[in-house]
Amino acid sequence: MIFLGSIALMFAGINAEEKKVKPFFAVLLALSGIFAFLESKAIFAFDELFVWVPKHMVDFDAFGLQMVGVLSILAAIIINLMPAANRKGVDILALMAFSLCGGILMIGAKHLVVLFLGIEVLSIPLFVLAGSDKDNISGNEAALKYFLMGAFSSAIFLLGAAFLYGGSAVMTYQEMFLRLSFSEHFGDFPVLMKAGMILVMVGLLFKVSAVPFHFWSPDVYEGSPNRVTSFMAVIVKIAGFVALANFMKAFLPMLEWTSNWLLPISAITILGGNIAAFAQKSFKRMLAYSSISHAGYLLLFALTSMQDMSVLGTYLLAYGLSTALLFYLFDKYANGDKNGFEIFTGLTFTNRTDTIALVVATLSIAGIPGTIGFIGKYQLFSTAFGPQFWGVMIALLGSIISIGYYFKPFKYAFRTESDTPNQWNWSWGSICSVVISSVILALGLFPYLLSLYF
Repeated sequence: MIFLGSIALMFAGINAEEKKVKPFFAVLLALSGIFAFLESKAIFAFDELFVWVPKHMVDFDAFGLQMVGVLSILAAIIINLMPAANRKGVDILALMAFSLCGGILMIGAKHLVVLFLGIEVLSIPLFVLAGSDKDNISGNEAALKYFLMGAFSSAIFLLGAAFLYGGSAVMTYQEMFLRLSFSEHFGDFPVLMKAGMILVMVGLLFKVSAVPFHFWSPDVYEGSPNRVTSFMAVIVKIAGFVALANFMKAFLPMLEWTSNWLLPISAITILGGNIAAFAQKSFKRMLAYSSISHAGYLLLFALTSMQDMSVLGTYLLAYGLSTALLFYLFDKYANGDKNGFEIFTGLTFTNRTDTIALVVATLSIAGIPGTIGFIGKYQLFSTAFGPQFWGVMIALLGSIISIGYYFKPFKYAFRTESDTPNQWNWSWGSICSVVISSVILALGLFPYLLSLYF
């Protein structure tokens, strides 16, 4: 639906203004998300479409379909919330949709080659999108950095995949799991498997911006157009972590060995991301480092047995909704070089509707009770508490640090320095932001609603 629909819309809107075609893209993505959810619940079945796809290469289980639904809905939200470019042609929207197809392929990948194809289909449109504002020198720099780091991480991934094939003679997750289980029985794992696993993980850690493979992320996020940055921070991060979790499942027999080096990476990602975010003066750059810290939290889940994947889904849904909302507010109030926390000065006095969205999204991404963000963090930390006790302690410390920078906008938003009277704003964007805020609160106050989805 997404791929063929996007091609049709791209050619249909080749001479149309982007703002006129944008709603059709949002509806297309939302419908694909709904169909994915319905199929995950066996309400609809599209088995005949998959008979020609080898199940050992691409296979969507119930959780995979649910995450496809989450990705599609979040992409629809981003396209709907962010303002359209004042130009003809819908190539930017089409590239975002094609990149989403790569993310979906990553989620369904059960084979290293398919995973690599998914990563490339996800990344290549983003290389173009990062530099889509040709008059912005920072955007050109972001595109070049993202392209070079993407090529670099892909090369590392391919070398690791070659080592894994050399050590196991297979490239499917299921067969690798069986061979590693057999090796575990005899007490050791092939050196090529260890080396390959490390290199493939390094390639994936580049994609999710884990420390020390994060150095490209803040500059690329800051230089790219706001809606592209929002797409990267939400869609790429979610697709990357679901793919990483599926890959790690194949290496569960090596979990104890993996923890020896992946837990320190998780710890420095949490602390490094939060401390760097605390020092930022730009709101957008703060969100970039915030996404790095969330990568550290999610790595803790990858170090568990991953029996309940709904924990991962809840956390990613909470992160995606909150981040998309914060990027929308930043895009709405940032003006040229004015991109710090002061852009929200007097917001409670001038626009109560956006104030609600800012407060709810901030509380959720900080993990404050009453929001879905708290539910996500509680479930993730509870799952990791036993196997990774010290990791959870560091994560709690990182969460405390994060409150210091997440709440900075409140210092400005609650000032009444404007002469504009108090008002409710019921523009389309503000209405959508209130609806998303209501979802964040409803899922936080009534978490059993999440069980209806995951």
